[in-house]
Amino acid sequence: MNISNLLPITPKYELTIPSTKEIIKFRPFLVKEEKILLLAQQSNNNATILTAIKTIIEDCTDGIQNAGELPLFDVEYIFLQLRAKSIGELIEPSIICPETDEKIDVQININDMQVLHNETHTKNIKIDNNIIIGMKYPSLNILQEKNHPIDSLDPISFYDLLVSCIENIQTPDENISVADNISDEEISQFVDNLTKSQFETLLDFFITSPRLEYTVQYTTSDGQEREVVLSGLSDFFG
Repeated sequence: MNISNLLPITPKYELTIPSTKEIIKFRPFLVKEEKILLLAQQSNNNATILTAIKTIIEDCTDGIQNAGELPLFDVEYIFLQLRAKSIGELIEPSIICPETDEKIDVQININDMQVLHNETHTKNIKIDNNIIIGMKYPSLNILQEKNHPIDSLDPISFYDLLVSCIENIQTPDENISVADNISDEEISQFVDNLTKSQFETLLDFFITSPRLEYTVQYTTSDGQEREVVLSGLSDFFG
């Protein structure tokens, strides 16, 4: 007897990829995917965790063959939708109150979280009258390649990310594709020779990029009602 015939039918659901608005089908985690995730979490290794997330998204969705190339906000949204249908819609992260330093347990419904879009955001950044920089969103592959977290207080970490996210350079005469024509060293030299204001203009791309955020309201031991903004998978599962 073939016991595979006894397996229940796995349900299918639909979600909309935030960056493309494409509707795809997905299924919940199976035991094999949950095992991959648990082993990755136990490793405490960021690269291992990112690889596990990529594998699970590719295995559980129809049509996503390389999750590593997706923008981070797509990955975060898709993974949370998978988690909601696999384990449950409620997550209970712990946060540290920035005012009192006390640990607070909060509860969030995944269905209440959406990717937020800034109306002023653009992927084409004009740095002077003759040059427009075309940007691409950070992906899991880029984070794995850099192998260090992006710290908003550390300009060097944003410098490395910015260099990796330049997609093309447009002038009145040509559109130069970075992937086809320019080495990493040349891009670094190009960024090194930007003025401070030009560099900050490029940083606005990251500041205004779509992001998965959720504002949590809570009460501290002194009776004060406070709120904190969570963003990224590490916050939601902290």
